[in-house]
Amino acid sequence: MSNISTKKIATSSLWLTASFGFAKVSQLLAQIFLARLLSPDDFGVWGMVLIVTTLSALFKDAAIASVLIQRGLDNKKLVNAVYSLGVNISIVMFIIQALVGFPLAKFFGEPLVFPLTLAVSFVFLIGAGAGSHGAVLQRQMRFRELAIIDSFSGFARFGGAVICASMGGGVWSFAVAEIAMSLVDAFLKRYFSRYHFTYSLKPDTEAIREVRAYISSLIGINLAVYANTNSDNLIIGRLIGAKSLGYYNMAYQLAMLPTFALSQINRVSFSVLSQRDNEGRKIYLCRMLEIYAVLYAAVYGVGFLVAPMLIPLVYGNEWTPAVNIFQIVMIFAYARGFMSILGTALNAINKPNINAAINWVLVPLSIPAFFFGANLGGVKGVAIAVALVMGVGASIWFWFAMSRAAKWNILELFKPVILPTLTIIIALFTVINLPLSSSGQIFIQPLLLITIYIIGLSIFSAGRIPRLLISLAKRSLNMA
Repeated sequence: MSNISTKKIATSSLWLTASFGFAKVSQLLAQIFLARLLSPDDFGVWGMVLIVTTLSALFKDAAIASVLIQRGLDNKKLVNAVYSLGVNISIVMFIIQALVGFPLAKFFGEPLVFPLTLAVSFVFLIGAGAGSHGAVLQRQMRFRELAIIDSFSGFARFGGAVICASMGGGVWSFAVAEIAMSLVDAFLKRYFSRYHFTYSLKPDTEAIREVRAYISSLIGINLAVYANTNSDNLIIGRLIGAKSLGYYNMAYQLAMLPTFALSQINRVSFSVLSQRDNEGRKIYLCRMLEIYAVLYAAVYGVGFLVAPMLIPLVYGNEWTPAVNIFQIVMIFAYARGFMSILGTALNAINKPNINAAINWVLVPLSIPAFFFGANLGGVKGVAIAVALVMGVGASIWFWFAMSRAAKWNILELFKPVILPTLTIIIALFTVINLPLSSSGQIFIQPLLLITIYIIGLSIFSAGRIPRLLISLAKRSLNMA
């Protein structure tokens, strides 16, 4: 599989993007539905639960099993050892999360946090071993099956949340949704994989030693990312309160929604980059960075403009305080996409230790920044700190680290994103300062923004970027 055709890459990306779109649309609809039935305080309580469940999720067997994507499935002894290790860690994490819920509830002064955390811990038992089956599918480039799994899992999550909320389940709707999604995900991964693993209570020590450094680096990356991206929730929940955390949590999830789609493309990219030579990796990575910048700059630009009118209209007037938070966090979300692409490339070239080091260096910068932001500007202050430190600053740091690790010219990696980013900033500044009536803003402003953006890209790229997008669209339609 050293040569992976463009058709295979495009087909895989199309399948995962389509399934992600279905899953995230259903998740967005569920979020809107829940926002109408639940209060910001309920979202805040769930945000407190997410602090521990997000940390626990870093140790799911899917994270450990990703080594099988990078190393392959030829070494049966290694495959079974990784599977056994993943199952054992899942059982241990079930116990740890169940116990941690109690002191977390005491810390926030919210009794509901404990039973909610305890209930969600069962996803570890449900999904034990499923991550290895998913890794088999991904290594074999069977993304159609993975797309089906993602779609049905997303639908189960949506159905669980909506049904429970309709029956008066309140904040428990979130927990029911997670359990329902895990049940469907685990069942379908095992069904489609049909791969026979052999479980051992004590995994082969020699086999684990071969991949111990890789797995440790991946876990280190995830822990550092967790510290950087969840300490803001901890600080808001403790210093400002559940309602403010509810606003922040909703705004954060909404701002990150487009970038979460990139996680699906990165699953394809990881498989592709792991099997290409150095020059092929650089070409592929630069193309990914440029396509992301071109498309997502437009998405976030439009989102910035319509947020003041659309969020209160869709979610209800009580969610108006989330508008400015959403607009600020979008800066972080846009930059996070670049970091996600570069981090995937580092893992694919067997440099997860550098990825981990980058993220850990940011920890002593991010946490004090969030703390000072909360004290100086409340929840908006935290959002600004997130945008500046974890958005702009962290993404630049990733570019430097990637170029040094792969011995590539940093300008070659940075050049593809400059034009789209500067063009959308100019377009936004122009449109916001035009004298338009409030009634026309929601329709005219986005159209003007996109028009100025497209014209700017076309002129400054001498027509190259429009040709790139047209070519990409044609290939995608041919694959459909």
